[in-house]
Amino acid sequence: MQLLIDYNLEGDMDLLIATLQQDGWTDLLLLEFVHLRETPLGPEAKDNDIWRYVQAQGMILLTNNRNKDDETSLQATIERENSPESLPILTIASPLRLKESGYRHTVAERLAEILMNLENHLGTGRLYLP
Repeated sequence: MQLLIDYNLEGDMDLLIATLQQDGWTDLLLLEFVHLRETPLGPEAKDNDIWRYVQAQGMILLTNNRNKDDETSLQATIERENSPESLPILTIASPLRLKESGYRHTVAERLAEILMNLENHLGTGRLYLP
């Protein structure tokens, strides 16, 4: 399963990825992490284009700050275009806390739980970690 790391999480994700690897989640779930800069979109992409891209590619977006500032924002796009088959967007509520081992493990476990039961989360729009 591919997870797209939003540009605003790139530095913070290294610790979470290491925790997921250490705890064996990356092997169990066959996770592949893709950075936004590695896609055709790039960091300047509008939120609505990112949402449509992850839905079309079957990817899970990991983000922390995509809000509802205008009609192209992530939240506005979810509200307008989400369907019962849409993949959820996973938002890390406190990315700075990923430096804390306990918080990081809680986020990793919640992420794994969602991914293992992804069919139960289709159409939910946005889910927060932890």
